[in-house]
Amino acid sequence: MKTWKRGTLVLFIATMAAVAGCSSSGSPKEALMDAITKTSKAKSFTYQGTFTINDIQLPQAPDTDSAQNAMLRMALPILLKGAVIQVHGAVQQDPQRAELTLNATLGTGDVKLTVNIPIIVTADQIYVKVPQIPGVPIPEKIADRFVVIDAKKLAEEQGGTNPLDGGAPNLGTAAFAALVDSLEEKTYFSEPAAGDVKDVPSGYKADRYVSVGIDGQHSEAALTAIAGKAIPQVIDLLLQNEAVLKSFGLTQERLEDAKKQLTADKMKEQYTIRKAEITGGITDGYLTFESGDLQVDATEPSKGMKMNIHFQLSQDDINKEVKFEAELPKDAVPVDELAP
Repeated sequence: MKTWKRGTLVLFIATMAAVAGCSSSGSPKEALMDAITKTSKAKSFTYQGTFTINDIQLPQAPDTDSAQNAMLRMALPILLKGAVIQVHGAVQQDPQRAELTLNATLGTGDVKLTVNIPIIVTADQIYVKVPQIPGVPIPEKIADRFVVIDAKKLAEEQGGTNPLDGGAPNLGTAAFAALVDSLEEKTYFSEPAAGDVKDVPSGYKADRYVSVGIDGQHSEAALTAIAGKAIPQVIDLLLQNEAVLKSFGLTQERLEDAKKQLTADKMKEQYTIRKAEITGGITDGYLTFESGDLQVDATEPSKGMKMNIHFQLSQDDINKEVKFEAELPKDAVPVDELAP
């Protein structure tokens, strides 16, 4: 009898240990990768967030660039430095529809410009509302009205398939997953306590937080990993989707050349990651919160790029019925009518 009791106790302990092991989300990297995958399959959700451009500098214009493009390269950093872009919207898979509203405050000091841009995406069409911008001549025909791009028609004219039909919408998620997967867990991943996480929305609670962090000390190693694994993987995804290639004006030859050019050695020669940190909040296995900082400098500051961005994004109402702010426009102006 005692032997049976001891055996039962051992079996019970072993069973509980196995259950605990199965219920665990695994290591921080595994938990984040699983959350990215699960969230990409959500049937619906709402989202809101803020992107702040603390500093930005664009590469010098090539000698072959037009005067207009060169002036644009000079003006954009002035306009974008200090910009605060607030976003909110909703996504549903059946029927396919996504809504994004951009509220952007551009410029600094006394010279500021605020624009509001609603965007609606359906299975075949993209609607963009053209804002009225002081000092910018917007044709009366489209000012404060939606312009519609017929993605299906555009694809037929280009001899391809609809870029909205399964390819383009998932590319950002796939690229993010490839970036995360390329980094080694022990060096770059951690699991912060809830009290140490910044920018958390009021009332938000996560089951777990995972951070991915790169600092200047690990810049070269991270660029080596990204160039060796993430970039080729993203390029291969593009090569496999003809519709996305055509919608972005890319060719197989250009992408194959990019794969050869974006090597670890060249990236390390051109760029330094000062800081790249993303913290994700995971709730019920879904990635419901993201906050991060990105600071990248060119190795030669006078010639290259500089970027300092902070962002915060949260998702809610996952797999619930979502409401859209705007009705599908019935009087949208077809984009091909705007051609001169």
